[in-house]
Amino acid sequence: MTKNIVTIPCKTIRAMAREMLKGKYWKCLIIVLACHVIAEAPAMIAEALTENPYILYAVELAGFVVEVAMTLCTTAFFLRLFRGQETSLDRFTEPLALTWKAVGMEIISYIQIFLWSLLLVIPGIICAIKHAQNFHALLDNPEYYPTEAIHRSHELMDGNKWKWVKLQLSFIGWIFLSALPSGIYQAMYGPVMSLYYSDVINYEEMQAIMMEYVEKLRAFNSQPIPMLLALIPLLVTVYMSVANAAFYDLASGNLVVQDDGRISETAEVF
Repeated sequence: MTKNIVTIPCKTIRAMAREMLKGKYWKCLIIVLACHVIAEAPAMIAEALTENPYILYAVELAGFVVEVAMTLCTTAFFLRLFRGQETSLDRFTEPLALTWKAVGMEIISYIQIFLWSLLLVIPGIICAIKHAQNFHALLDNPEYYPTEAIHRSHELMDGNKWKWVKLQLSFIGWIFLSALPSGIYQAMYGPVMSLYYSDVINYEEMQAIMMEYVEKLRAFNSQPIPMLLALIPLLVTVYMSVANAAFYDLASGNLVVQDDGRISETAEVF
């Protein structure tokens, strides 16, 4: 298996992503929105129907599996989109066959990140960055065991960690702008929690005030306008997902930069 050190500027990677998104942005947005709803639906329905902690815990575990499955499907979708391959609904569900491998991979990743985080925050962050290509590696190599996909991600990120971080940071402006409308609306019309230490008698009272605020905030966010405004950041999610697919193909050697600056495809993949 090959790997490359990604040297092209982040703005070039973003330009590649924009080029592949031309005429397809709304289709991608609908896909991401649908997967987001599917991933969040089990917990939302369970919370509305019961307060039994055991049922909620079981639903939370099921929700984790669903979230992993949706991450697999969307990652595969954006890889195919970037590679100019078919992105039909039939192919969208193909990665579901890898769900249990991906679940095992995520559990192992969480354990590794947690153990490294016990040392200091920085080692934990570095470990998390090393796992950034887990899903891409598994999708391109479905025969891999979870540990092999993790090893491949570590291999790809060796020498590319800082470049990947810079690529993510290059979206900060868009992330801030996309969250601004929702933040402004919530500041103007959302619930306000006035909590002063002198007004709180004990921990139970403070907890009751916090719970009341959370309930008000949840009710506020379920209104149509806040829900619509919350969809705006998904536009950035689409943009970042395609850029990350481009980064993976560059790091894995599926795309290489020629001496004259041209980018060429080197392998038939996925």
